[in-house]
Amino acid sequence: MRVMTICCAATFLMLCSLQGHSQFFVGAEGGLNMNYLTTSNASEPFTNYVGMRGWNIGVPIGYQFFDWLAVEATPTYIKKNYDIVRTGFLTGVYQKNYNTYLQLPVNFRFSFGGEALRGFVDLGGYAAYWQSGRIKGTEANILNEVDTAYETVNPTSILGENNGYSYNQKYTFDNAKDRRLEFGLIAGAGVSYEFLETYTVYLEGRYYRAMTDQQKNYETSQAPRYNDNFGLVLGCTVKIKQIISLFKK
Repeated sequence: MRVMTICCAATFLMLCSLQGHSQFFVGAEGGLNMNYLTTSNASEPFTNYVGMRGWNIGVPIGYQFFDWLAVEATPTYIKKNYDIVRTGFLTGVYQKNYNTYLQLPVNFRFSFGGEALRGFVDLGGYAAYWQSGRIKGTEANILNEVDTAYETVNPTSILGENNGYSYNQKYTFDNAKDRRLEFGLIAGAGVSYEFLETYTVYLEGRYYRAMTDQQKNYETSQAPRYNDNFGLVLGCTVKIKQIISLFKK
């Protein structure tokens, strides 16, 4: 949390120090995303990692150098969820992982097109802090003899042999295992429309690729785990100097 605060403050001061405040802008955005945990399941037979939907909201702050180039930072609250699904005889066992990150993307925006309607491409990087998590799922209750379904003949899955139990609880972080700081790259493309020479609305497809493992190296032959996040964002920005001028009139 402290890292995110320092990064946001430093970015804000950097942008404020630039000349030509007529091109300083701020706004709001929100959208939906699909997150995947990319990893190898070679050591985990009958296990699939499945993407899950999430959402995000952010506050874009930026500076327009030219009509084709801007720099932008967007403090963001983002959900990066994924599902662990067991297959074969373990069918029915699963765990949904709901993870919340505080994220700070910083990117350059390259735009092209007409005066009002323009296309753009975003390229940059981000830092994120894994703030909290929640796990929800079903496991086979193999240790509880009272809950064991002995009467099942020739069960087709472990939940037919052993009754399952469900859980829904806050994820407890392990300092020796979990890496809560995440760094990665950003790529995006979209369209924007400016009106009244002050407001710009935009729709963007965005991809966040983590470059750091979600876990620390706490065991040998460990398979790295990376978040891959695909999103669609709708936002609006406002040019600050034009708004100030309206209030002065």
